[in-house]
Amino acid sequence: MATSEHNLGVFTHQLAEQLKRAGKHRLSETYTSAVNSFLRFRGRQGDIRLDAMDEDLIKAYEHYLLKDCGLCRNTSSFYNRNLRAIYNRAVKKSLIIDRHPFTGVYTGVDKTSKRAIALETVRKIKNLDLGRNADIAFARDLFMMSFYLRGISFVDLALLETSQL
Repeated sequence: MATSEHNLGVFTHQLAEQLKRAGKHRLSETYTSAVNSFLRFRGRQGDIRLDAMDEDLIKAYEHYLLKDCGLCRNTSSFYNRNLRAIYNRAVKKSLIIDRHPFTGVYTGVDKTSKRAIALETVRKIKNLDLGRNADIAFARDLFMMSFYLRGISFVDLALLETSQL
Protein backbone atom coordinates (compact mmCIF):
# COMPACT_ATOMS: atom_id res chain seq x y z
CA MET A 1 0.00 0.00 0.00
CA ALA A 2 1.46 3.34 -1.08
CA THR A 3 1.69 6.24 1.31
CA SER A 4 -0.06 9.54 0.68
CA GLU A 5 3.23 10.98 -0.59
CA HIS A 6 2.32 9.12 -3.77
CA ASN A 7 -0.54 11.60 -4.26
CA LEU A 8 0.15 14.67 -6.37
CA GLY A 9 -1.12 17.21 -3.82
CA VAL A 10 0.70 15.68 -0.86
CA PHE A 11 3.94 15.19 -2.80
CA THR A 12 3.83 18.77 -4.09
CA HIS A 13 3.15 20.16 -0.60
CA GLN A 14 6.21 18.32 0.74
CA LEU A 15 8.27 19.45 -2.26
CA ALA A 16 7.14 23.07 -1.82
CA GLU A 17 8.21 23.01 1.84
CA GLN A 18 11.65 21.63 0.86
CA LEU A 19 12.02 24.34 -1.78
CA LYS A 20 11.11 27.07 0.74
CA ARG A 21 13.73 25.76 3.17
CA ALA A 22 16.25 25.88 0.32
CA GLY A 23 15.33 29.53 -0.33
CA LYS A 24 13.49 28.79 -3.58
CA HIS A 25 10.28 30.56 -2.60
CA ARG A 26 9.15 31.53 -6.11
CA LEU A 27 9.55 27.97 -7.42
CA SER A 28 7.65 26.70 -4.40
CA GLU A 29 4.81 29.13 -5.16
CA THR A 30 4.83 28.24 -8.86
CA TYR A 31 4.55 24.51 -8.19
CA THR A 32 1.81 25.09 -5.61
CA SER A 33 -0.13 27.28 -8.04
CA ALA A 34 0.11 24.69 -10.83
CA VAL A 35 -1.11 21.87 -8.58
CA ASN A 36 -3.92 24.01 -7.16
CA SER A 37 -5.09 24.65 -10.72
CA PHE A 38 -4.97 20.93 -11.49
CA LEU A 39 -6.89 20.08 -8.29
CA ARG A 40 -9.56 22.66 -9.23
CA PHE A 41 -9.87 20.80 -12.53
CA ARG A 42 -10.29 17.55 -10.60
CA GLY A 43 -13.06 19.07 -8.49
CA ARG A 44 -14.81 16.60 -6.19
CA GLN A 45 -12.47 13.81 -7.29
CA GLY A 46 -9.76 15.59 -5.29
CA ASP A 47 -6.13 14.56 -5.10
CA ILE A 48 -4.81 11.89 -7.44
CA ARG A 49 -2.16 9.23 -7.17
CA LEU A 50 0.89 10.17 -9.24
CA ASP A 51 0.82 6.80 -10.99
CA ALA A 52 -2.79 7.42 -12.08
CA MET A 53 -1.78 10.44 -14.16
CA ASP A 54 -1.95 9.48 -17.82
CA GLU A 55 -1.94 11.16 -21.22
CA ASP A 56 -5.76 11.25 -21.48
CA LEU A 57 -6.08 12.99 -18.11
CA ILE A 58 -3.44 15.59 -18.95
CA LYS A 59 -5.07 16.23 -22.35
CA ALA A 60 -8.41 16.73 -20.57
CA TYR A 61 -6.72 19.18 -18.18
CA GLU A 62 -5.23 21.08 -21.12
CA HIS A 63 -8.70 21.25 -22.72
CA TYR A 64 -10.14 22.52 -19.41
CA LEU A 65 -7.49 25.27 -19.23
CA LEU A 66 -7.98 26.36 -22.82
CA LYS A 67 -11.76 26.04 -23.21
CA ASP A 68 -13.32 26.24 -19.74
CA CYS A 69 -10.85 28.71 -18.21
CA GLY A 70 -10.24 30.63 -21.45
CA LEU A 71 -6.47 30.65 -21.00
CA CYS A 72 -4.05 31.02 -23.89
CA ARG A 73 -1.70 28.24 -24.99
CA ASN A 74 1.31 29.83 -23.25
CA THR A 75 -0.49 29.89 -19.90
CA SER A 76 -1.73 26.33 -20.33
CA SER A 77 1.81 25.32 -21.29
CA PHE A 78 3.18 27.04 -18.18
CA TYR A 79 0.91 25.00 -15.90
CA ASN A 80 1.70 21.76 -17.74
CA ARG A 81 5.46 22.37 -17.71
CA ASN A 82 5.34 22.85 -13.95
CA LEU A 83 3.18 19.77 -13.44
CA ARG A 84 5.61 17.83 -15.61
CA ALA A 85 8.55 19.09 -13.51
CA ILE A 86 6.78 17.91 -10.32
CA TYR A 87 5.97 14.57 -11.96
CA ASN A 88 9.62 14.19 -13.05
CA ARG A 89 10.79 14.84 -9.50
CA ALA A 90 8.55 12.00 -8.31
CA VAL A 91 10.04 9.77 -11.02
CA LYS A 92 13.54 10.76 -9.91
CA LYS A 93 12.65 9.81 -6.32
CA SER A 94 11.47 6.42 -7.62
CA LEU A 95 7.94 7.01 -6.32
CA ILE A 96 6.56 6.16 -9.76
CA ILE A 97 7.62 4.80 -13.13
CA ASP A 98 7.55 7.42 -15.88
CA ARG A 99 4.49 6.81 -18.07
CA HIS A 100 5.09 10.02 -20.09
CA PRO A 101 1.65 11.57 -19.45
CA PHE A 102 2.68 14.94 -20.92
CA THR A 103 3.55 13.59 -24.38
CA GLY A 104 0.33 14.73 -26.04
CA VAL A 105 0.04 18.25 -24.60
CA TYR A 106 1.64 21.52 -25.65
CA THR A 107 4.52 22.53 -23.40
CA GLY A 108 6.26 24.99 -25.69
CA VAL A 109 6.22 28.77 -25.74
CA ASP A 110 4.40 30.58 -28.56
CA LYS A 111 5.85 33.81 -29.81
CA THR A 112 3.64 36.72 -28.78
CA SER A 113 3.22 40.11 -30.37
CA LYS A 114 5.13 42.95 -28.78
CA ARG A 115 2.96 45.24 -26.71
CA ALA A 116 5.54 47.82 -25.65
CA ILE A 117 4.70 51.51 -25.54
CA ALA A 118 6.67 53.91 -27.70
CA LEU A 119 9.91 55.32 -26.30
CA GLU A 120 8.57 58.85 -26.81
CA THR A 121 5.65 58.02 -24.46
CA VAL A 122 8.11 56.81 -21.82
CA ARG A 123 10.04 60.09 -22.18
CA LYS A 124 6.82 62.08 -21.69
CA ILE A 125 6.01 60.11 -18.53
CA LYS A 126 9.55 60.63 -17.24
CA ASN A 127 9.41 64.39 -17.81
CA LEU A 128 5.95 65.00 -16.32
CA ASP A 129 5.87 67.68 -13.64
CA LEU A 130 4.16 65.93 -10.74
CA GLY A 131 5.54 68.11 -7.96
CA ARG A 132 2.10 68.78 -6.49
CA ASN A 133 1.11 65.12 -6.21
CA ALA A 134 3.70 63.07 -4.34
CA ASP A 135 1.74 59.79 -4.62
CA ILE A 136 1.50 59.97 -8.41
CA ALA A 137 5.15 61.08 -8.64
CA PHE A 138 6.15 58.05 -6.57
CA ALA A 139 4.11 55.75 -8.83
CA ARG A 140 5.80 57.31 -11.87
CA ASP A 141 9.22 56.80 -10.26
CA LEU A 142 8.44 53.12 -9.60
CA PHE A 143 7.36 52.74 -13.23
CA MET A 144 10.57 54.37 -14.44
CA MET A 145 12.70 52.19 -12.16
CA SER A 146 10.91 49.11 -13.51
CA PHE A 147 11.63 50.38 -17.03
CA TYR A 148 15.30 51.02 -16.22
CA LEU A 149 15.57 47.55 -14.69
CA ARG A 150 14.31 46.06 -17.96
CA GLY A 151 10.83 45.12 -16.77
CA ILE A 152 11.49 43.83 -13.27
CA SER A 153 8.25 42.40 -11.90
CA PHE A 154 6.34 44.56 -9.44
CA VAL A 155 6.70 41.94 -6.69
CA ASP A 156 10.48 41.84 -7.13
CA LEU A 157 10.61 45.64 -7.20
CA ALA A 158 8.51 45.87 -4.03
CA LEU A 159 10.80 43.39 -2.24
CA LEU A 160 14.00 45.01 -3.51
CA GLU A 161 16.36 46.12 -0.75
CA THR A 162 18.95 48.87 -0.93
CA SER A 163 21.72 46.34 -0.29
CA GLN A 164 20.76 44.57 -3.54
CA LEU A 165 21.38 47.63 -5.71
